[in-house]
Amino acid sequence: MAGVTSVGGALPEFLASTFLAFVFAIWLRWLPVAGADERAAIVLPALAISLRPISVLSRIVRVETLNVLAQDYMRTARSKRLPPRLLYLRHALPNVLTAALTIGGLLFTGLLGGAVIVENVFAWPGLGTAVVQAVLNRDYPVIQGVILMLGMAVVLVNTLVDILLGVVDPRSIIRAM
Repeated sequence: MAGVTSVGGALPEFLASTFLAFVFAIWLRWLPVAGADERAAIVLPALAISLRPISVLSRIVRVETLNVLAQDYMRTARSKRLPPRLLYLRHALPNVLTAALTIGGLLFTGLLGGAVIVENVFAWPGLGTAVVQAVLNRDYPVIQGVILMLGMAVVLVNTLVDILLGVVDPRSIIRAM
C-alpha cells in the first residue's frame, strides 16, 4: 500500500488526468472524457485532482498514527485496560488530527492549482478555464478577480484549519503565542 500512495503522491495532476482519461474513457469506455453535460463527466476530473492529496494525506496519517501508538502515554492507556474505542478516540485521534488538519490545509492550495490544469485537460468549464481564457485574451480584471477569489478561499480554509486545531488541541493555541 505504501508503494501505491508513493506513486499517487508523486503523480502530477496533468499526468493523472491523462492516464485516467486514457484508461476509463478511451480504453474501457466507462466514463466520458470531456464536457460537462453528464453527471458522470465530473468523476474523472475529481479523481485526477484528488488522487495526489489523498495519497499524501493517507501516508501522513499512517505515519502519525504509528508514531502516536508508539508513545508512552498510549502504552500507559493500554496498561489501564481502556476499551479500544476510548483508547483510539480520546488519546490517539486528537494527536493524529493535528498533523492531518495541518497538511490537509496545505494540500488544499495544491488542489486549486491542479484544478486549473485538470479543467483544461477534460474541457470542463470552471475557474481554471476562465483564467486560461483571460490570460490568452489579456483580460487583467478577470485574472485579478479569479486570483483574488482563490486567494480568499485559501485564507478562509487556513483560518478554518487553525480554528479546528484550536478545538482539537487547545495546547496548539498556547504554543503559537
